[in-house]
Amino acid sequence: MRRVAVAIFMLLLASFGRAQQQEPASTSTASTTPVASDVHFQSVDVTLDPKGQPLAAYQIEFVAAAARVKLVGVEGGDHAAFREPPYYDPAALSQHRVILAAFSTSADLPKSATRVARLHVQISGDGQPEWSAKLIVASSDKSGSIPGEVSLSDSEGVKR
Repeated sequence: MRRVAVAIFMLLLASFGRAQQQEPASTSTASTTPVASDVHFQSVDVTLDPKGQPLAAYQIEFVAAAARVKLVGVEGGDHAAFREPPYYDPAALSQHRVILAAFSTSADLPKSATRVARLHVQISGDGQPEWSAKLIVASSDKSGSIPGEVSLSDSEGVKR
């Protein structure tokens, strides 16, 4: 089992390097400049659906409107396998983009949509800012890459 965990971790590290070298594909919409000096905080749930496969590892890129959103914290997910916060670059907390990665060697892995992380963001200005997430890689405990779908919902439960 330890070899599987090491292999999954190495897969995550390798794909992280590729993601850093490539220009990220953008699925977000244009941001607006803050009109007011209003600052408020919100949480964003990151949900990953491994489409029936056991989810052992994942890497996700989260991007937000740079002028309005600052990432201020990262929590783990709902399932016991991903309860601990995912790995991320702490310097990214002050940026508008962060790559989250986690793996689990647990025998009990999620096979359906589960919240894998909760992001806490500081928002400047009025109105709801734009953000997006992209699944870079997901892996099961027995095979390499598996299909998956990532979605975001805000603290009010609105999917975006």
